[in-house]
Amino acid sequence: MNVYAGPERVITRVTLRLVPLTPIHIGDGTEWRPDEYLIEDGRAAYDDESTDEPGSAAAHAPATLCRFDQQAAMRAMTPTQRTAFATALDRGKLVEAAKVLRAAGRSDILERIPLSAASRSDLARAMEEPLRAGAVKPFIRSGGRPYIPGSSIKGAFRTALASAALPRGSRDDARWTHDFALTDAFGLEQGKTETDPLRFLSVSDAALPDGATLVDKAEVMKRGGAAPSGAKGGGGIQMHYERTRSLSEDPQLAPAFSVTLAVDGRAAGPDGVRRPEARFDLWRALRVTRDFHVKLFNTEAKTFFEGPTKALLTQRLQGHSGPGKEPPFTQAGWTPGFLLLRLGRFGHFESKSLEGVRRGQFLQARNPADKIRPPNAWGVTRTVTRDTKGNPIPFGWVIGWVAKEERPPC
Repeated sequence: MNVYAGPERVITRVTLRLVPLTPIHIGDGTEWRPDEYLIEDGRAAYDDESTDEPGSAAAHAPATLCRFDQQAAMRAMTPTQRTAFATALDRGKLVEAAKVLRAAGRSDILERIPLSAASRSDLARAMEEPLRAGAVKPFIRSGGRPYIPGSSIKGAFRTALASAALPRGSRDDARWTHDFALTDAFGLEQGKTETDPLRFLSVSDAALPDGATLVDKAEVMKRGGAAPSGAKGGGGIQMHYERTRSLSEDPQLAPAFSVTLAVDGRAAGPDGVRRPEARFDLWRALRVTRDFHVKLFNTEAKTFFEGPTKALLTQRLQGHSGPGKEPPFTQAGWTPGFLLLRLGRFGHFESKSLEGVRRGQFLQARNPADKIRPPNAWGVTRTVTRDTKGNPIPFGWVIGWVAKEERPPC
């Protein structure tokens, strides 16, 4: 039996109430193919009965991606369907075989997820054209429900705290590497997790509420809003992701979720964290994380989204008041308890690396010396979705408030 005989552990906890400012996608590497789902609009499944011609009822009807159980669908096939399915496979007609499988799968739907108009159009065509992949990358799930992993949120805190603690004057900016930065910022010893200050921070997972996600199309955009050179149709390769709804599209539909942060008091003292610059309590962690991401948010908005997108996101951020109806910021500065951070895929390397020494890769550069960018240089593209007006919307921005604090006993 192990017995803890050290100083009394004092744990401070807060509940954060968070909401996506822009869509979030956190995946697990899997994907759904056209023989695993079918598309339904308000009255019929697209792949069998409706038409996607402009102005048609099907073109404007609400659509859903319906995932079905493939094995159950095959067992449920009628003799006629089974024969048609086998014949199509024998002749290499995969589109026809998938149609039969989808028809049989209507009785074994696992879940229905709303589809954006852009994804509906592309995925419906993929069902008819074998050269189109029609792949959809789903949100990570636990128990069949999309959720936000606590590890993703903790990673945002880790980057921000390391950036704040980095001893920048100890080496030339161009000589920093990721390993050097984390080691020097936190005072880590290689392979010794007991020297990591973040061992004293825990973040809970958060299940997303029903109806929190939809399948949408993503595209790559250069500065100024153009597609990269050589891309066609807004980004070239089709990319479809299950992502959260957000304040940027409709504040009424944006899903709110709660997470619990807990900080062991040893994170603020010499017995737990070697470098004084790396020590933190819960409120310092919140402030440092917010400040780190505020700089990123402002720079990204100015660099890529000046105009309608920047105005929209700023308006939505300003309008998201706290538990006591307090605004996110006033003339005196940011309101304590307000948090801004970036989660998930398409956060780009700037939000995953340390301010002032980050060095992104640009593998397309012709000159080998340009393949690694100078410290703190930004990339030239963003991965975005589009709102109903065609404005580009970035991924991953989350805002929220401390909704509850549990103070340790005196």
